[in-house]
Amino acid sequence: MRSTILAALLLSTAAACGSDDDGAGAIDAPETTDATAGADGGDADAAIDGATDAPSAALALTSTAITEGGVIADMYSCQGTNVSPPLAWTGGPSPAGYAIVFTDMSNGLIHSAIWDIPAATTSLPENVMKVYMPAVPAGAKQPLAYNNQTRGYLGPCPSTMHTYQFALYAVDANPLPGLGMGSTRAQVQTAILAHDTAMATLTATFTP
Repeated sequence: MRSTILAALLLSTAAACGSDDDGAGAIDAPETTDATAGADGGDADAAIDGATDAPSAALALTSTAITEGGVIADMYSCQGTNVSPPLAWTGGPSPAGYAIVFTDMSNGLIHSAIWDIPAATTSLPENVMKVYMPAVPAGAKQPLAYNNQTRGYLGPCPSTMHTYQFALYAVDANPLPGLGMGSTRAQVQTAILAHDTAMATLTATFTP
């Protein structure tokens, strides 16, 4: 009888040990699933994509001599030396080149223009040469100004206060097709507008 009871106890102990080994009834540790990994990876990818796809800063045109809404100094007009003001720009797309048109907004008269400015250029110096192809910026071209005699910049020369605008264009072609030494300011503007991808302006007034 004692041996029978002992045998029963041994069998019961063996059965209990077997249930622990095969994990029956145990709580499984949480696993890292593909869905979880995908979520983490997706967040990282989204962050990278967001940084890559972030819009570039808007094209901006400035001058150390003229402020937006300010006044054009006499030296940049017919009452002074009539030299072009310094201009600089930042932001915008990566263009093939740039062009600038200077217009009297009070009467719509295009005073001057410069096109085929190289893509790597981010500024124009003061007093750009008044020739068809100035030395700086190399490669740029200029039509005759509003007096149809002088090439390049000719500044304000009104009898009353007028508003003027420098318009900078980023363009997708350099050189601009169809233009040459005999092109008029209007033809230059038409070609620019057919290829512009971004625009920035600087507006100021002049009072004689």
